Amino acid sequence: MDVSFLKIIFAFMAFSIVILSVLINLIESKLPVSIVQTFRYGKFSSEKKHFLVNYLEVPKNWFKHFYVFAAMWSTLGFVLVILAFVFKVPVPEFIIHFLDMVALKNRRTSYNATATTVAMLCMLIQCWKRFYETHYLSIFSNSKINISHYAIGYIHYFGCIAAILAEAPSPFTSLSVDHQSYFLINDINIRLIIGIIIFLWAFQQQYLANVNLVNLRTDKEGKVITYEHKIPTGGLFDKISCPHLFCEMLMYMAIYIMLWGSQIWPYIFFWVLSNQCESAMLNHWWYQSKFKMYPKERYAFIPYIL
Repeated sequence: MDVSFLKIIFAFMAFSIVILSVLINLIESKLPVSIVQTFRYGKFSSEKKHFLVNYLEVPKNWFKHFYVFAAMWSTLGFVLVILAFVFKVPVPEFIIHFLDMVALKNRRTSYNATATTVAMLCMLIQCWKRFYETHYLSIFSNSKINISHYAIGYIHYFGCIAAILAEAPSPFTSLSVDHQSYFLINDINIRLIIGIIIFLWAFQQQYLANVNLVNLRTDKEGKVITYEHKIPTGGLFDKISCPHLFCEMLMYMAIYIMLWGSQIWPYIFFWVLSNQCESAMLNHWWYQSKFKMYPKERYAFIPYIL
């Protein structure tokens, strides 16, 4: 039986976050300090510290490191897709072997060249946007994160780009190489259009939310005046506590719609959904405990639902 490494890794991460979330949310006080400290970070980090876990923590602003990797990796993936599907350049054999190794030896095509190209373009602009935000926009405090969170960032973006290529049509698969696919405008259907619309809306709203958060810590000239947390208002913040996390989930859902039929992307989407949902809930509960006047009508993650 063929086993997909990408499916395994994303299923494991999703399963882990769900189990740990349930434990943290229900019986946190009964869990070992080492587990709680590893799971929690940033403003809702654990007050109790384990001396060994302290050695496995790195500055939170190291988040920007894996966006450097993500930007470069997504650019490489997009260039490969354009060369293959627009300029009809053969894909090097070592890349095909690499995709066989991380996905399946007998990989099958799950979507056409046009969907592949659009989805890869979406990942490209999102990775570069996050690169810009973390390097030139976001304001990081002196908090720390567990090194596992740091490593997961690299694993996530490595897997997302590889997953799109792994189920792309020939020449990204060694099967049916005599029937190479190409980018065709006629292949743009209603599902692809819906995915693009959702992605672009979420892309814009996430950026606006991040700008909103930055403005809470800066003056009119853009200089940092405080590292304290304040209640964000305006835009989607009037509906939910974490619109930036909600929009992240929407963008991956949009790519799921574009790549409908994919065998790997559902695992990625479930991982992103579970991770963003738990982060949103922790943020929401923290705001409620920190600010007595926090809006009671505001939801945590999904407007009017959760």
